[in-house]
Amino acid sequence: MKKINKIISMLCVMAFTVSCFSMNIFASTDVSEIEAKGEQDVGIQAISTEVNGNVPEQEFFDLENLPQGEHLDSTLSGVPSNALNSREIWAIQDPVFVGNGTLTDSYDIYVVTLTAKQLAFLKLESVNPNLMAILYYVKDGVLDEPSNWGVVANSGSSYANIPEGQYAIVIGSSTGKEVGDYTLMWNCANPSGASSIINCTDNLARVVLYYDDSTILSNGKNVLKGLTWEEDETWQMPLGYTGRSMSITLADKDGVRGVYLGSFSSSAPYSAPNALLIEVNRGAWLYMNSYFRNDNGDVTHIMDWYDPSGLKTPRTFGEGEMDFSYGPSYIVVNLDTFEVCEFLSAFNYHYTKEGGRTFSLTNLRRL
Repeated sequence: MKKINKIISMLCVMAFTVSCFSMNIFASTDVSEIEAKGEQDVGIQAISTEVNGNVPEQEFFDLENLPQGEHLDSTLSGVPSNALNSREIWAIQDPVFVGNGTLTDSYDIYVVTLTAKQLAFLKLESVNPNLMAILYYVKDGVLDEPSNWGVVANSGSSYANIPEGQYAIVIGSSTGKEVGDYTLMWNCANPSGASSIINCTDNLARVVLYYDDSTILSNGKNVLKGLTWEEDETWQMPLGYTGRSMSITLADKDGVRGVYLGSFSSSAPYSAPNALLIEVNRGAWLYMNSYFRNDNGDVTHIMDWYDPSGLKTPRTFGEGEMDFSYGPSYIVVNLDTFEVCEFLSAFNYHYTKEGGRTFSLTNLRRL
């Protein structure tokens, strides 16, 4: 049986396939617990990878200076300046909004308020491809003017850095006569300053942005903070059990050597064709093999805290003289499911010669 730690509010954890392995059966003893000393003979081997290049930085334009190509060619018709007072409107309170509506008149209005400069994403899906959603400035309680930034229905998402202030997302058409059902999607949960988009769900419910090697924000939360991979496996044996526990948690400071995108698969079997790989520089590392047997009160309990390199854990990974001698060590995140799926490392038992697990890592690009 195994247990994998969840990353609260950000990362759900995928279940691992448990495979049996052989362990030595220790002789009985009347000592209740013995700590084994010495490295394991598991055949530590190098993890070799090849980086293909860098992911180019993306341009995130400010609302005030959008280039001409980022402007909508069409504007909305039939939207008066007093529209906020002339009919019912909706207020979007949360930074992430996915909502359905039906346009039966010339326009619908959703008011949003930003307390800081945010990188906002906007998308509109509709049965009527002639509908548009355009961001308007709001001043003194009235619609001031359109920003010329927005989206046409079914054309994908658009993004821009939006300054602090109050705005209105107005849904309508260039003629003011188009109607129909629609889904409005809005995400302004991340601050400005990002250099790349790592991942974005189709409905904008989750937007993951790269800022630097210490900051990757998913809807405003840094996924590197406390990022953990953990695996506990236990096997029933006659009169007892054997088990193995491994875990790695990134250090808050200098925890990351590099951030990569790529495709990962393993003989476990599982795969992550869209993978985020965090190369560990420093982290809290634990590795423990255990054996317990109770033969009519004659108890043997052995706990071996030495990792495959022969160093005792718990310890700080990155401070051992051999920690980087076998290649990089990655915490792997499946971006399609947003789950931590593996610790790809020579220090993970599964990737030793005795562990026998193989992997494929392709199209590896550094952010």
